[in-house]
Amino acid sequence: MRLSRFLRAVLADGAVGFALIPSLTSWKRWPLQSTPATASDPSISSEVALSSPRSGGGHRRSKIRAISFVSTIVAVIAGVATAEAGGFAVREQSAYGQGSSFAGMAAPGDSISSMFWNPAAVTTVTGMTVEGNLTAIFPESELDVDPSRSTLAAFGITSSGGNVGETGIVPATYFAMPLTDEFYIGLSVTAPYGLATTSDAPWVGMFSHLEAEAVSVNATPVLGFKVNDMVSVAVGMQIEYFDVDIETALAPTAAPPRQRLEGDDVDVGLVAGVTLTPFDGTTIGIGYRSAVKHSLGGSQTFDIPVVTPIGTIPAGTYPITADLTLPETVSVGVRQRINDAFTVMGGFEWTNWSRIQTVPFEGSPAGSDLALNYDDGWFFSLGGEYKFNPNLTFRTGVGYEIAPTQDEDRSMRLPDADRIWASVGASYNWNEQLSIDFGYSHLFVDDGPVDETTAGIRYAGTAEGSVDIISFGMRYKFGG
Repeated sequence: MRLSRFLRAVLADGAVGFALIPSLTSWKRWPLQSTPATASDPSISSEVALSSPRSGGGHRRSKIRAISFVSTIVAVIAGVATAEAGGFAVREQSAYGQGSSFAGMAAPGDSISSMFWNPAAVTTVTGMTVEGNLTAIFPESELDVDPSRSTLAAFGITSSGGNVGETGIVPATYFAMPLTDEFYIGLSVTAPYGLATTSDAPWVGMFSHLEAEAVSVNATPVLGFKVNDMVSVAVGMQIEYFDVDIETALAPTAAPPRQRLEGDDVDVGLVAGVTLTPFDGTTIGIGYRSAVKHSLGGSQTFDIPVVTPIGTIPAGTYPITADLTLPETVSVGVRQRINDAFTVMGGFEWTNWSRIQTVPFEGSPAGSDLALNYDDGWFFSLGGEYKFNPNLTFRTGVGYEIAPTQDEDRSMRLPDADRIWASVGASYNWNEQLSIDFGYSHLFVDDGPVDETTAGIRYAGTAEGSVDIISFGMRYKFGG
């Protein structure tokens, strides 16, 4: 049973949560034609969504959105996670960081969730520590359709497909403990990548998108070494599962026949980090997450026969493979204590999304490929903390994210765009062992132009969106 189906079955029983987020991929294909006539008008050829959409700039493409789950088990804590970030990355890995727009998270504070950005955070614990985080994401993203540039509008199909975003739950779990005064071990189970969108048929872009989901589950054991009171380092291994599942229409009907592409893989990568404390009250952290090279194995399925310039493809399922390298990330964070009450934080992240351009799918009878043509992604954040009393700390922060999606490549599978983050949060020490974190963020997402053509059927308009995020975390220290 595929992991995504297993998780959906568990979710139906209320055992774990899930979250859906936007993302992008593109599929370049032969222009194909299905044999049945369309229900909306016999004059419209019911071409399948196998040729890549053509953007306003003339590029051929089609894009994907999906869902991300993370199953996490550390000691007695378990969960599943996904999130909202540029491209199809998942940033929501910490309620502690959520409250400051993740400012300075690579420079460890009181939360071991900093391990996601910098594994050297494992060396900050004084005894066995576990942490669980749960985040609720409420995305809104809808197309303001331009009927004059949407082919199906002339035949009475004018719907935008509704809000493509879906509300979900995002868990993440961390564990850390000292082995000696110098050596530390830890484990994080997270979802670094994930996305999901659904459009309601019939709609003007149904040949490009109906449903899409992606799943990543990443377990990262780490080993840390405290060189001295000023320098700590850590390395670790990522063990990552990645799954993609995409559905598009083969005819413009209310219940259309579909094309489905799916594939998954497990592969490994590395993490490394260093924490510097050059002065009392100053912490600097640098973290690195390597690229993970996935060799996806899966299938392409057609509900009905389709006709191409090189012949008819019978309905059925065909095995396909593809090599997809998910990008490396570098995170830098700084924490500076101003006085006993105030601390300021800042940070930035760089993600090498530009390594993802076009990925061919070997064995596809339609000659499909994955065409994203990303730029690099950047995230900048600045925040502050105020220690109201020994048990209660307030925090706030702002961030600016430069999305990797280019205007000419945007699709309602991923209406990704630059965005501003605004966040508030707090931490409360219930007692010496138990701490509780809370964070809230609102994302102001830029409006983004959409203009894409698939199998000769164009749709266009402006993607408008925003996101609200609420995060809750608990941290328990068993000793120290």
